[in-house]
Amino acid sequence: MKSAAPRTRRTQPRSPARAAALTESAERATDFLRAVAHPGRLRIICALLGGECSAGELARQANMSPPALSQQAAVLLAEGLIDRRRSARSVLYRLAAPEARALADLMYRLFCQPPRVAATRRGQPRGIPR
Repeated sequence: MKSAAPRTRRTQPRSPARAAALTESAERATDFLRAVAHPGRLRIICALLGGECSAGELARQANMSPPALSQQAAVLLAEGLIDRRRSARSVLYRLAAPEARALADLMYRLFCQPPRVAATRRGQPRGIPR
């Protein structure tokens, strides 16, 4: 009996247009990651998950001084990840890019969400003494 040869995945030759699109996507992703690659900027994005808030409230939620918030928010504004508007005497910030929301959701699930506690047969959570 003949043994079947292992199948190999055929790859299509990459067209110049496909290579250019891949390069463009990689550049956009790199710019995005550079913009959020700072603890303060990540805290700003996570704090804005709850919705629009004033600069003072955002500084408190992100645990930043107002000058530090202004400096880090400027980077996020320049990249189009957040937006701001004036309302009377307040400056209000909100998430502007869906990528920023998706990143914050992912970061929350990976690093902030409390771990699920598996139940034992008796219904008691593991790790909690009786």
